[in-house]
Amino acid sequence: MKDNAEFEAILKTIDINGPATENEPWRQYYFIKKARQYVKAKSEELGRPLFACARTFGCQMNFVPVTA
Repeated sequence: MKDNAEFEAILKTIDINGPATENEPWRQYYFIKKARQYVKAKSEELGRPLFACARTFGCQMNFVPVTA
């Protein structure tokens, strides 16, 4: 995992006006930058920051005893 400054420097080099590249992880960087653009535009349209809430309940684990 890259540190934040290095990650931001990578995103600055990505051109989102063209098609996405086929090479990973550059393809993911392209979509991250594109998503940031969408969020920024919507935030400016609404005149407020956007927030997200992801609520999870964890993974249900059913105990099954193993008998030999």
